Amino acid sequence: MPNIEYLHIKVPINDQFWSIVPRLNRLRSLIVSSHGDTFHSQVQTLLDRAPHLHALTINQDKSLPLEMSLFKYSNASVHELSLDKCQHYFNEEECNLLSRSSLGVQCEVLFIRVDNRECIINLVKNMVSLRILIIVWNDEKNSKDLRLTNINDEYRNRKTQISNQLVQWLKDHLPWTYVVVSYSQYKHISIRIEQRKER
Repeated sequence: MPNIEYLHIKVPINDQFWSIVPRLNRLRSLIVSSHGDTFHSQVQTLLDRAPHLHALTINQDKSLPLEMSLFKYSNASVHELSLDKCQHYFNEEECNLLSRSSLGVQCEVLFIRVDNRECIINLVKNMVSLRILIIVWNDEKNSKDLRLTNINDEYRNRKTQISNQLVQWLKDHLPWTYVVVSYSQYKHISIRIEQRKER
């Protein structure tokens, strides 16, 4: 068991787990499901026992509000953070909290859902170590007037139009050192922002 490199665990954690796996020295990727403030200490204990952890994914039920413990975790080796499975769109205040958090300051690769396009600029500007940002943008507000099904051509065309508008807006508001690429899907719009070397 000490050779575990990938762990997907659901909280609360059974006490027996700690006796079976006292250390996680080789753990590189951790997925925590059913996340909640109640289990903050258990998740932090996991992080403390994984000195070489690189990627952390937090899964949270969409019926729950965003838990503040998310902004309090620490682990010096985590550089990839996946929050897009939280089923929550981060607003500007939450993006500010994330960018100032211990994990946010050292994060190089971030997967996240954001409430509006200003949140994207906020994250790029304030997360000092960030190299790659993969976002899912909440475009429902832009599609409220479109009462069409996902298989309808007009719906898909509208989605593409919204995506293209967002990409252009980001290009207009970000320095040239960032590359913006859109991956349009039926439900969401994903934007990849990748910093490139100075000329």
